[in-house]
Amino acid sequence: MAVVRAHPEPRAHRAPVESGPKALRLVDALSLWAARIAAVMICVIAAILAYEVAARYVFHAPTRWTSDVGTTLMIWLSFLAMAQSLRSDGMIRITAVIGNAPPALRRLSQAFTLLVIAGFSLMAVWLCWGAMVESFNMGRRQPTMLQMPEWIAEAPIIAGYACLALQALADLIRLPFRPAPVFVSSEEAELHALSEESR
Repeated sequence: MAVVRAHPEPRAHRAPVESGPKALRLVDALSLWAARIAAVMICVIAAILAYEVAARYVFHAPTRWTSDVGTTLMIWLSFLAMAQSLRSDGMIRITAVIGNAPPALRRLSQAFTLLVIAGFSLMAVWLCWGAMVESFNMGRRQPTMLQMPEWIAEAPIIAGYACLALQALADLIRLPFRPAPVFVSSEEAELHALSEESR
């Protein structure tokens, strides 16, 4: 299944933070920094795994902490990267019905999608906040070797969905001021970008 972009030009070729009102630029910056933190976490996970392999197979002294720390970082990076994925049109979408629809219908479809994302994200933040506070107050721990506090694995859900809700609302506010979205596959978008660069 291909990733379908909602714009004829991939946002990777755009400025890291778009222009517009300061609040919207702050949301873009938040999404970008959350994704950068997630990228650093990928490097940390790779280093942890390399260390574990060396400790286990070279020094015959496996660690107890690498699995728990690596899994926790994976949870964090998965949720932190969601907002930038939405912002850069990296989320998967099915466009069989709306791909060739008139511009007004495509814009309406995009608005509906952003509203659903924002609504679901806010609901997730609300529900997970209560669960995290309860875990913190009750001192719940993960049933793993390190027995880390449960809230450490619940906090990224709240942070990630809060960023995603803000980004969806920012994109929704910008939607009327942009051209109607053109839904193309990632391959078509890359070909379009390459043809524009060669001109």
